[in-house]
Amino acid sequence: MKQKKARRHSGKKYLWYSILCVMLLVLAGSTYVLMSFGLIPMTGNKTLDIIIGILLVIISIASIVCGIIAFVYYNQNSNQIRFNYATFELVEGINSERAFLAYVAKDIKRNRGKANALVAFAATRFKKIVFTRYGYEKGGEVLGLVYETFNTLKTKYPHSYYGYDYNENFLIYLRDTPYEQVQEYVNDLIEEINKTLFENRNEVKFVADFGVSYCQNENDEFITAASMLQRALIAADHGRAESDLGGLTLYEPKMYERNKRNVQLGLQIERSLELEQFELHYQPKYDLKLGRFAGAEALVRWRHPELGLLSPANFILFAEQSDLIIKIDHYVLEKVCKQLDEWRGKGQRLLPISVNISKRTLFTGNIINHLIKVTDKYNINPMLLEIEIVESPSLQDILLLLSIVKKFKNLKVKIAIDDFGTGYSSLSYIKKIPFDVIKIDKAFLDDVDIDQKSRLMIKNIIDLAHILDAYVVMEGVQDERQVKMLEEMGADSIQGFYYSRPLPPEEYQAFLEDNLFEANKKKKRGRK
Repeated sequence: MKQKKARRHSGKKYLWYSILCVMLLVLAGSTYVLMSFGLIPMTGNKTLDIIIGILLVIISIASIVCGIIAFVYYNQNSNQIRFNYATFELVEGINSERAFLAYVAKDIKRNRGKANALVAFAATRFKKIVFTRYGYEKGGEVLGLVYETFNTLKTKYPHSYYGYDYNENFLIYLRDTPYEQVQEYVNDLIEEINKTLFENRNEVKFVADFGVSYCQNENDEFITAASMLQRALIAADHGRAESDLGGLTLYEPKMYERNKRNVQLGLQIERSLELEQFELHYQPKYDLKLGRFAGAEALVRWRHPELGLLSPANFILFAEQSDLIIKIDHYVLEKVCKQLDEWRGKGQRLLPISVNISKRTLFTGNIINHLIKVTDKYNINPMLLEIEIVESPSLQDILLLLSIVKKFKNLKVKIAIDDFGTGYSSLSYIKKIPFDVIKIDKAFLDDVDIDQKSRLMIKNIIDLAHILDAYVVMEGVQDERQVKMLEEMGADSIQGFYYSRPLPPEEYQAFLEDNLFEANKKKKRGRK
């Protein structure tokens, strides 16, 4: 940080030099002009007046030259600062990936056989949350404090060496360190960061996925710095797949094959998105109060070129472990808007469509701007869209979630909490977040025939939602008996196979037309 401040002060110095040169130029130039027009009296000595005029011209020219030079130096210095910021070279002792690996390579060669650890951690989620909350200027300052914690821990862990890679992962090398101390180091790092940033404040906490490559026996005799880094990154990815809450994961050989398969699957998904091999099916929702179908939920399917039509169960969980889910969510939202535009062009009936948005996309996927972009592109009224957010214990930052929900609502987009009742903090969600729709998870219907408690819970959720002015949708309805029970309980809408399976676009529109004038007809369209 001292290095950054020195460069910043140096840049300001050159800026002041250039400003001073401009002031001298203005003063000398204006004096010369005023003397030429007789507005400033001459000395009366012709030789002296000529000398003064020449000096003023020389001062003006010198001011121009010096000003240009000072500005060039200022601009170069500013670019250097921006470059260093972009590469996270903000703290003395934080090295580039190249320098870091060179150091590690020399050290493991010198200390072959000792217990050495390379820790990689991605604070990407944390960074994006910080930037979302504070903006990029303030967010950069906050992250600068994170980087400074490396030097803070240097005293306690003198055999530590730090760096970063080009994918914004931070790297730590711990020489001759027992694994227990590696764990202690990570705990100390998290504690120090939280203490520095959030002490006595109710703010978002530091979240990172730590992966560690640890070598200490003859099996690691030929390990290289590059392979240690690869192992640590694989372990970090594995940890991220297992939990949204961050933590430390030790590399195991079996992770390599899994990572290899995941890379291949990821490439397939990206390619299929480019080729538009993902398609949408629409499951109708029946409004009990209006006695008609009043919307649908868009559900993605993968038209695999070899395996045929795949349900989300085959790819969504994998996609949610990476930024692939952001690409899928963006793809689905645009597909829905495009479909609405096509239906409108054919004069077909338009009803609101709900779209599932993942936690990763919600917090880090710039979903608001994407929604504005696609609704403008296809000229779609945002009121025809409903965003479904899955209840999850990882949605801990209520203030951040609230700000995002408000942005949706400002666009007239409705917000629904999906699978309500299966998470860990349902009541706190609906108390603080102004959801328009509450979708009750179908699990409550599984044993509703034999369990009085399930029926009572459904009734209480419906009553609570209505107190909060929320619209209630019951998922997973299978038979007419459930429909009558939910109608008596006061549910607003029903979704499930009793009415219809998810349908391709053409079948969905045909289904609406068939039921347009049959408001009270409960037509069953089961699985096919």
